[in-house]
Amino acid sequence: MKFSVQHITRYTYAKPVWDSFNDAHLCPVSDDLQHCESFELKITPGSPSVLRRLDFYTNQVHHFEVVQPHDSLQVEAYSIVQTSSDTRDFSVGCPVAGLTGLDRDERYYDFLAGSQRVLLSPMLEREAKEIVASLEDVRLQVEAIMAFIFKNFSYAPGSTHVESNVMHVFEHKRGVCQDFAHVMIALCRSVRIPARYVSGYFYVEKSVSGSASDNSASHAWVECFLPGIGWAGYDPTHNRRVDASYIKVAIGRDYVDVRPLAGAFRGGAVAAMEVAVRVVRVAQTL
Repeated sequence: MKFSVQHITRYTYAKPVWDSFNDAHLCPVSDDLQHCESFELKITPGSPSVLRRLDFYTNQVHHFEVVQPHDSLQVEAYSIVQTSSDTRDFSVGCPVAGLTGLDRDERYYDFLAGSQRVLLSPMLEREAKEIVASLEDVRLQVEAIMAFIFKNFSYAPGSTHVESNVMHVFEHKRGVCQDFAHVMIALCRSVRIPARYVSGYFYVEKSVSGSASDNSASHAWVECFLPGIGWAGYDPTHNRRVDASYIKVAIGRDYVDVRPLAGAFRGGAVAAMEVAVRVVRVAQTL
């Protein structure tokens, strides 16, 4: 599947600010299941120079600075992305024994430990162990945790905010995709399954009733490590395994690692933020 993605973020300040330094995680990844054919970043005011680098988790980060006084900042990201289906065999067994020793492996350590937004606790560990108690296969455990969240948590925009931690969400059983991803990560890590946060977009065909808003917002899901298979994406908001309808932008321990825009500026003004996302499927010619 081929998509065009437009992601516009606009900050408006009550009075001018200056020396704005920013990092953007807005460029989709290119990996075995996805290829970012093009990416363009437009920044106003000033059209500043953009420095590209890779972060610790090999996500693309675009750094820019707006030093002159300004009362608004707009960042427009445009991408063309080609995705493909995951053809791996998910019917193979994923024994729990395959998780042994991963906490001593640098490739998985960060995705087993607690992080800023995914604080682990005895309560979460008890809940996770109860969910997977009768299951000896890691894939089945992951699916059970995902189904538990989908069944017991309510999608409620406005019930949480970007700073909400996993314990608050777990206690109130309400939130949005970011919150559900954090809860799933916490439960998986509590039973020693490596789990990482994924930011991106989810495309839904317009013919699907009540789903048009999915194409006008960013999305978040989880990748879990399955012994014998590898990293696989799961979406607790929709209770499904990730497929070619998903466009991956970045991975991290939690949301903090992959914020679309993160930075700082000088000046005491309060900032108001607006975000507009548009994901469109592009017709492909043979």
